[in-house]
Amino acid sequence: MNSLKSIIFVGLLSISLPSDFPSFALETNPIINSVEIAQNRDPETYVKVQDINSLVMQITEGEYRFRGILKRIGSKEFIGNDRQSRVVFNPYNGHIMVFSVATGAEFYNYYIDPVSGVGENPDTMCDPETEPC
Repeated sequence: MNSLKSIIFVGLLSISLPSDFPSFALETNPIINSVEIAQNRDPETYVKVQDINSLVMQITEGEYRFRGILKRIGSKEFIGNDRQSRVVFNPYNGHIMVFSVATGAEFYNYYIDPVSGVGENPDTMCDPETEPC
């Protein structure tokens, strides 16, 4: 009786599963493409206020590099991109997110110190390298 139940179960299972359902026995050497996402590392990041609505940003970590201008897209966020990545930055809390332009996958998600002077005219700001602020 148990063997009849097993045969019925296998028959029902084969009807309910699609014919192209992968066989686990055949998956002896699957190809795994590893993508390293640097969630635990903070890349070297430089930000400079260019004007009221744009920032210049450099991000470097290993072979990854982003150098570009971020434009204001709202009251708190700036965005910029190059051929490989899109950067979203909130200078008020220092939150940086970097995504792949091609896939939308997140490369980085980290915080730096908030950037002062955003929204100010850079011509009226002091330069701590040349004068005390």
